[in-house]
Amino acid sequence: MFGLKLVYAALMLFLLLGSAFAGTFTAGLDADTYVDRENPDATFGDATTLWVASAAGEPLKIAYIGFINAFGNQGISSPDQISTATLKLTVSEVEKPGIIKVYFVHGYISPEIAWEDAPEAVENVSAEIEIDSPGEYTLDATDIIKEAVRTCTEGCPYGLKIVAEGDASIGLASSEASKDSTELRYVGGM
Repeated sequence: MFGLKLVYAALMLFLLLGSAFAGTFTAGLDADTYVDRENPDATFGDATTLWVASAAGEPLKIAYIGFINAFGNQGISSPDQISTATLKLTVSEVEKPGIIKVYFVHGYISPEIAWEDAPEAVENVSAEIEIDSPGEYTLDATDIIKEAVRTCTEGCPYGLKIVAEGDASIGLASSEASKDSTELRYVGGM
C-alpha cells in the first residue's frame, strides 16, 4: 500500500512539474524605441509612438522592441517545443498605409540606440502584415520565436526590428503610451 502511494505521489509531482513548463507564455517587454535616418544621433526611447517609415523601399525610420528571455525558466530549450507564436501590435497612426515586416534581432535592444548603432536583424526570419488604419494587428511570429529559442537558449536577450516596406509611414503605440500596446505570446514547453 505504501509503495502504491509513493508511485501515485511521484506521478502527481511529475504531472504538476510538467504542466508548470508547458502552456501559453507572454514575453516580458524590456524596451522599445525607434531610430530615424534623418536624425542619426537622436534617441527615441521615451517616445509614445514608434515610427516605421520608408520611401521608395528605403527605410527612413525603424522600430525596435526588446524582450526579456525567460525560455529556460519556462522549460523551453528547443525550437521544436514552440508550436505557435503571435505578435500583437497597436497601430496608433497611419500617415501612409502599407506593409510592415518584423525581423528577429539577436542581442539587447537599448532604449538609447540611434540610427548609427542600431542592431542588425536576421533577414531570413521575418513576418509581415499589411496596415491600413489604426487599431490592433496580430501576426504569426512562430518562426521568429523558434529562431529566438535556437539562438538564445542560454538566456541572451532578443528583440524585433520593424521595417516599413515601399512608401509606408506607420506609428505604433509604444510601452510609454500603453503597457499593453505590444504583446508577444507563444505556446510551448514539454
